[in-house]
Amino acid sequence: MTIRNTLAAAAAVAIAVVAGSTSFAGNFVAMPASNGGASINCSVPNNVVCTISSAKGVKSVKISANGPYGAFDLVNKSYRNCPRQVKVSWDSAYQESGTKIVECAPGAFKAAH
Repeated sequence: MTIRNTLAAAAAVAIAVVAGSTSFAGNFVAMPASNGGASINCSVPNNVVCTISSAKGVKSVKISANGPYGAFDLVNKSYRNCPRQVKVSWDSAYQESGTKIVECAPGAFKAAH
């Protein structure tokens, strides 16, 4: 299962939750990102919340959606200190259509945890 499938499933569940389904617990299993290094774990209460982890550190996260006037960013964040874990979120009304996670280069400064 790819990151795109994971986030698409999160958005689909979000729609079910908004429509009145209360049996959903709201958590997704961590899945490796398409590049194989970073992992992502999402939950969908009232919004999609994803925790992205990478042993190399996360340099940037970009998550996009398609709208009636073309693609737009749901998340577009950069991190100077290459944290090993970041949390991003967006309104569950929007379904993700593209994800790009850039990990830090080996030897890059990493924040202490």
